[in-house]
Amino acid sequence: MDFSKTQKLSFFEGIAYNAAFMLTQGFIITGLAFQFNVTERVLAIIGVIPMISQMLQVFSPKLLKISGSRKRAMLISASIARYSFTVIPLFLLLNLKNQYLLLASLLIFGAFNSLTGNFWISIMKDIIPEERSGKFFGLRNLLISLSSMVLLFFYSLLIDILGESKGFLLVAVLGALSAVISRLILGKYEDPPKKTFITGSIFTEALRDDRFKKFLTFALFWNFTIALASPFFSYHQIVNLKLNYSYLSILGFIATGVSMFFYFLWGKLADKIGHQSVAEFSLFTASILASMWIFMNEHTFKYLLLVDSVVGGIAWSGINLTLFTLLLGIADSSKVEAYFAVFSFASGMGALFGALTGGFLAGWLNLLKLEIGGMTIYGIQFLFLTGGILRGISWLLLKRVKTRKKVSVPRYFFYTVSVLSRRAASRPYEYASMIIRISQILKKRKPRRSARVERKNQSYVL
Repeated sequence: MDFSKTQKLSFFEGIAYNAAFMLTQGFIITGLAFQFNVTERVLAIIGVIPMISQMLQVFSPKLLKISGSRKRAMLISASIARYSFTVIPLFLLLNLKNQYLLLASLLIFGAFNSLTGNFWISIMKDIIPEERSGKFFGLRNLLISLSSMVLLFFYSLLIDILGESKGFLLVAVLGALSAVISRLILGKYEDPPKKTFITGSIFTEALRDDRFKKFLTFALFWNFTIALASPFFSYHQIVNLKLNYSYLSILGFIATGVSMFFYFLWGKLADKIGHQSVAEFSLFTASILASMWIFMNEHTFKYLLLVDSVVGGIAWSGINLTLFTLLLGIADSSKVEAYFAVFSFASGMGALFGALTGGFLAGWLNLLKLEIGGMTIYGIQFLFLTGGILRGISWLLLKRVKTRKKVSVPRYFFYTVSVLSRRAASRPYEYASMIIRISQILKKRKPRRSARVERKNQSYVL
């Protein structure tokens, strides 16, 4: 069957959904949360709702059984999720700025989006051939990143020009409209016939796979690590460093631009040397990057935030692409819903514990402020250092998962440079011929210029 229509629609749907999802991430959700007067502990939970919501994946088989088809189940959950987002601008318009109203709305949005993602992945796994998965999802992520660059700057500009009150209201309206458009596009998806459905317990079905159990251990700890500190990076930028939204959008613009290029590169490279190779390299880089934030203060942010944007774009594009494709590669095609549901449940549990721990620690650390050698260190920065160390442990856990891995990323680039160097040494005539050809061209031009000068001088003599 030809599923090219759904493949093309997935690009447009991803862009539309991302326009709404962006409002639940980074400094945008931090600023929006400030409009609802949130505390540090609630902010910690709001910042990781997409990860926490994954726990509800365990109910996806029941919804699939009730609805009778993957597409119908996807549309039911997508309708609840996308349409629930429309109440956020309504709360702002009616001045109902209570932190628990925002929290409840985002929990519904995240929970049913998580269910939607389960059925979406199941459908896409049957539509996209495994040997093309890296290239396809790399291109899709590339296009979504391009839209993110434009939208992030546009949203930030609106907030800075209109002021936070009117700006966030307009941005929330645009996000709600995009969520509705995303739901309408999903209605046009094709659903390949699925021969096998889960009959037993999803945990029993998935946990028979030893390789998947190792991946599950990594996922739980990794999401705990991310949720521990991630909501407070933007908090540190806005509250402690007092950066405006336009400046933060420029940094996001740079990070997204780097991600766009590397989504394409990682997609092709992962298909060649193995998705785990790219995942390990990206994870290790992200662990170093988080630790660097211990030095992020009023005197260093101009340089360190630029490094964070560039290197972060490289690392997170690899993480976002390969952790997803690794799961697809490990999962049994006939039981992909079970694998994804259990994976999401473990990830959500890790994120929940991480958010609760991070919120508690942030409320205490936020009271600290140290001066060491003329450098200001805010208490919240020790949370970033802890997160970086724990990411390093996650990297070790990922290495225990054995999937296709031909060579590591650093070694691959070392081999590539080595081969090119040997080629240059063993075949100097290729480069020598180029040099000779260039010199011949220059010699031919030089006499003509001299002749013109000579004729010009002769004319003066006459």
